[in-house]
Amino acid sequence: HEKAGNEQFLTEISKWIFHERGHLKAVNVKHNLVGEADEPAMYRITDDLEYSVEIYEWSGSSWEPYVSDDVQVQFYMMSPYVLKTLSTDKKGVYSTSFKVPDVYGVFQFKLEYQRLGYTSLSLSKQIPVRPFRHNEYERFIPAAYPYYGAAFSM
Repeated sequence: HEKAGNEQFLTEISKWIFHERGHLKAVNVKHNLVGEADEPAMYRITDDLEYSVEIYEWSGSSWEPYVSDDVQVQFYMMSPYVLKTLSTDKKGVYSTSFKVPDVYGVFQFKLEYQRLGYTSLSLSKQIPVRPFRHNEYERFIPAAYPYYGAAFSM
């Protein structure tokens, strides 16, 4: 016999076991307000934010951009409030933007990625979300116009 029937299978499984194939890493995990570059210490309810991460796969000799269309991030507090699929630029950068929910507390950005044949990615970052301060509310609330009218009619 010139070649064993399982040679290719054993070669591929040994590459996977020794992290020569299917090994993923995430770098440059960032979140910020839309239009800003710095990562804030906390967010305010209803802020618009961006989340991005770079994911690479080890090809046996170098890190190559990992391309997939099913990477998701959760904005999580006890249960997911926001679950978004990240869009990719086909160069390893995944990103999305969303509005912070109208709930304040301590949230987490969670990225859990598990696929057959690849190492799993588990990323988590805590960030507090605060309510509006007393001077950040609208001056006049449109829903309260009937009450304003009633107050001035007296």
